[in-house]
Amino acid sequence: MVKEWIGEKSNKKNLSALSGNAQIPAGLIGALFGRMVTSDPKANIDAPIHVAHAFTVHEDESETDYFIATDDLAFEDESGADTIQDTELTSNLFYGYVVVDIPELIKNLGDNSDLAGNVLHNLLYLIAEVSPGAKLGSTAPYSRASFLLIESGNRQPRSLAEAYRKPCSPNLESAVNALTNHLESLDKNYATGEERYVMTLTESNDLPNVKIKTLGELAEVVKELPHSLS
Repeated sequence: MVKEWIGEKSNKKNLSALSGNAQIPAGLIGALFGRMVTSDPKANIDAPIHVAHAFTVHEDESETDYFIATDDLAFEDESGADTIQDTELTSNLFYGYVVVDIPELIKNLGDNSDLAGNVLHNLLYLIAEVSPGAKLGSTAPYSRASFLLIESGNRQPRSLAEAYRKPCSPNLESAVNALTNHLESLDKNYATGEERYVMTLTESNDLPNVKIKTLGELAEVVKELPHSLS
């Protein structure tokens, strides 16, 4: 019997060969959200997509849903089962923030700008249209984005979360006004010159230096962003 031992160095060489010969070595999910390999740091992939936790722009208010469940099919000689519970329900207006490092995304996708554009196109629709999946059967929380701001530039991105350090009223107009005021202050003091596009369900046109678009038009805008870097 002949046995062959593949040592750690050989394993690393195999991993490097697999990574080098594959266009997207970690698959699409790894290319978008990164990968960590403790046995070979060279196989690590930085995440080009950064997603912040969403938070309410106003003070949170919850309602208590009281419910019971009983066993209707218990036999006469059985005690059956029942329960009394409650759960908290909220209906809030959230601010969410997503950053995409487009050069890093293109690199992770094998320098394929067309694929990167299609990823951004689909990602925008997911951000705007897909709701969290908890308690779907009892709450039907199917909502879509009421306001979507896209910025593109060549400097470090920055969140607009500070617009809501002071909670605003729980309506879209108040939230957009708070964001607009904060954005104007940033423009005045930093003058970073980002390109801006907005989809909004409000009638407000007070946002500084923006172009109003539909969701489909925004998707086409972000689809072309990787090509603008080529």
